[in-house]
Amino acid sequence: MLNAIPASPVKCSDNSGDVYVDVNPNPAGLGNVEAFAECFKGAAERASSICCGLPVNLILAQWGGESGWASGRLQRNNQNWSNIIYTGPSNPPGNIGKGIGNWAKFEGMMKHAEGYAGFFIVNPRYSQLIDYLKYCRDSGVRPDADRCARYIADAGYGGPGHDGYYNGLHSWMSTLARHCNI
Repeated sequence: MLNAIPASPVKCSDNSGDVYVDVNPNPAGLGNVEAFAECFKGAAERASSICCGLPVNLILAQWGGESGWASGRLQRNNQNWSNIIYTGPSNPPGNIGKGIGNWAKFEGMMKHAEGYAGFFIVNPRYSQLIDYLKYCRDSGVRPDADRCARYIADAGYGGPGHDGYYNGLHSWMSTLARHCNI
């Protein structure tokens, strides 16, 4: 039986509303990926729309893999499902400060989605990714998730082990595809 990931409304410091997401109650292999995708799909679609059409399946896979499919308490406490490092008050966009473990902290799921998308846009090291996404959008072509994953890894998102991080992204996308029709 699939249990929904607990979530509750939260009022943000800018008086907007958001959703605070708790830890995934489903064990690994027993609905955890499906529950994650169900909970985060709308936020991933929002991030995609801000980030020039970055593929939703890649976004969900990255957030899921980085957070253990929302099983990580550190990610929950920071509402930072993609482990974006805090570099300052405006990077990543929309963060509310340095969270636990030097990761950026967000007030909820949608603030995280917007910050994640903005992170790629405002950091020049991701310019090849953004240029590719804009080219696809302007040409009416669907961006290739594997190619986007390569750009993200090569820009250093996962640290200096670019091939290792790319392989991780690819593995997480495969896991998502096995469990969900996204």
